[in-house]
Amino acid sequence: MASPVYLFTGFLDSGKTTLIKDTLSDPQFMEGVSRTLIVCFEEGEVEYDEKWLDEHHAYIEYVEDQNTFTPEKMRELDTIYHPDQVFIEWNGTLAVPDLILSKMPDFWPLVQILTPVDASTFQTFMGPLRQMMYEQLRWSDTIIVNRCTEDTSSTMLRGNIKAINKKAQIFYEGSFGEPITLKDGGLPFDINAPIIDIKDEDYGLWYMDAVEKPDKYNGKEIILRGYYADNIPGYKQTFILGRQAMVCCANDTSLCGITVTGVKIWEMKKGDWIEVQGKLKTLPLDNGGETVVLYADRVARYHKPADEYVTFS
Repeated sequence: MASPVYLFTGFLDSGKTTLIKDTLSDPQFMEGVSRTLIVCFEEGEVEYDEKWLDEHHAYIEYVEDQNTFTPEKMRELDTIYHPDQVFIEWNGTLAVPDLILSKMPDFWPLVQILTPVDASTFQTFMGPLRQMMYEQLRWSDTIIVNRCTEDTSSTMLRGNIKAINKKAQIFYEGSFGEPITLKDGGLPFDINAPIIDIKDEDYGLWYMDAVEKPDKYNGKEIILRGYYADNIPGYKQTFILGRQAMVCCANDTSLCGITVTGVKIWEMKKGDWIEVQGKLKTLPLDNGGETVVLYADRVARYHKPADEYVTFS
């Protein structure tokens, strides 16, 4: 019988061990489970003591070299422990190998990737250590942002996380692991102004807010600045205006784009920087959601900004 595998990724001291211990202490999650194997690739500040492991019917194996974690080694561990489920606590400084992501043996199928994030250090680490953070977040199904306070900006967190991983579900927890609803983060523009003028440095914050809450912008007059990113096949007066968000480095970016209609696209070419003023309208998507489209009243050339990448802070 197959034993489901849960992969826990996350940067150093983000709370992986605490998340694993909380999960194993959840009666609902543990219903029908009698033996859990924890495969640990690093030892953090929080430890697994023998008494706790015994009480939770859990067993632990430490792996120092990821190259020794082969299908043969998995079979050996499966034979020794006969686990009902397997938790892998990954090393926060290493990229997750293809073996774990897509080549796990049939008897140990990967079913979910969970990643804790420390809200108190996230913005600091996203500077010099962005590549490492990227590797920990890029494959996650669920991201739990812990150690949040009343001053934590959901806009900054969600914007940066979604630039790396659009599909992940994000949950926020307070200092004691309790679910928490964060404030908006303080948008740097007036949404009730007659014309919402989005500055270059604020495009990322506006974009994530519009994606999350399109109805909020329905009927609003706005000025946006970006570059001509792409055409839309079959439409002669419509194009995608956007800015690039840096995912992990300048060579790996994600487009934050919005549909603009009512313009003479034959007078522009891809890559041109443009300022557009017009009215936003919400339109339904095939998946049941909504998006905003900008109906242009004015289009002008715009200079390429010194920093062309969007930020979320």
